[in-house]
Amino acid sequence: MNDRLLSWFPLVQRSRPPALPLDARIRQLKDLAAQPAAGDIQQQAIRAAEVCNKAALIASDCAVPDLARALCWSQYAVFDQARPLPPWAVKLALQPILNIARQLIREGDGSSAYAMLEALLSAARAKSSVEITGRTVDLHTITGTAGDYKTVCTLVWAALLADGTRALTQAGRWHEAAEAAATHRGVGARLLDGRQTTILALAKNGRHNEATALVENSRPSEPWEEAVRNLLRIMCRDTGSAPATHVDAMLTTALTLRRQPVPGTTVFLTRVGIATLVLAAGHTDGRIPQLHTDILAMAHTDGYAARDALTHPQLRHAMTASQHHALTSLVRTAGLDAGTLPEPLRSDLMSAVQTAQDRLRCCLGHGAVTSPTTPPAGS
Repeated sequence: MNDRLLSWFPLVQRSRPPALPLDARIRQLKDLAAQPAAGDIQQQAIRAAEVCNKAALIASDCAVPDLARALCWSQYAVFDQARPLPPWAVKLALQPILNIARQLIREGDGSSAYAMLEALLSAARAKSSVEITGRTVDLHTITGTAGDYKTVCTLVWAALLADGTRALTQAGRWHEAAEAAATHRGVGARLLDGRQTTILALAKNGRHNEATALVENSRPSEPWEEAVRNLLRIMCRDTGSAPATHVDAMLTTALTLRRQPVPGTTVFLTRVGIATLVLAAGHTDGRIPQLHTDILAMAHTDGYAARDALTHPQLRHAMTASQHHALTSLVRTAGLDAGTLPEPLRSDLMSAVQTAQDRLRCCLGHGAVTSPTTPPAGS
């Protein structure tokens, strides 16, 4: 099984903003932070939290982990100081903590990310505190309404299934990832994280027939799942070349998805396309050159996709010198893995974050609730 290809699985279609040139991303951040207060308190808080989340993502993309982590903690501190939170703010408060786990995964520390998410879920269920990278996260008084604790548990549970599964597979712990998905009731009939992980764990363990049976018995409900099923069908084969009918179906679904794109799925579509090229190697099909063209066209619109395309030998060798230069330039101007966030962009980012956090404090002050265990002031 191709290790580079395997690192993209479980491969699930999720929307993500593109990695545009760094100056454009930070300009968008400043514009979002500077928008006048509009809408209700909740809508204003959501926009402010979006600025903070995107700022931390930019720092992580630029491979400045200390800054990325500090941004998450400063965002969480705004919510922590306003507890108990109104119901609508609970998800916003948890987001920066969950983002820390995602940062650890991006940094290659999947084992620590999974341990963190598991500890967070235990604390959520027990309504207790947990230590996260040396800091205390108290989930006991995060909200003043007993029913809202279910929301806390559900959010962390969903993150454990999606991000936690990826954390373990990234660490090469496929069997544990499959067991964890089953334990946490995350293996359904659809080709989401849990089922894909279970299929590939079986295949890696030599249980190809069982893996294939899970593929065939899946119940995809969206077109992207059908495309992934066609990839898995070939990946789970024991030996030998894939039948032409399987390759034909795989190419058909990959090209169909490209012609009917869902906004924010460029990276997913690029990875499906590259995986299709890898698995179709050795087969002759007139549509393969078109798939090459489609993948390169997508890669020119998103630094993340450009980075993926540049790491794929077949695509890289098929590029013209100008295409290679354009993709390399896009990755560089997006700041991906640069190891630094240069001035004045860093100051602009921090200014946008400060504005957003001030807005959050104002929103949370208006939306404060009274804990059922604490008498209202003046009572």
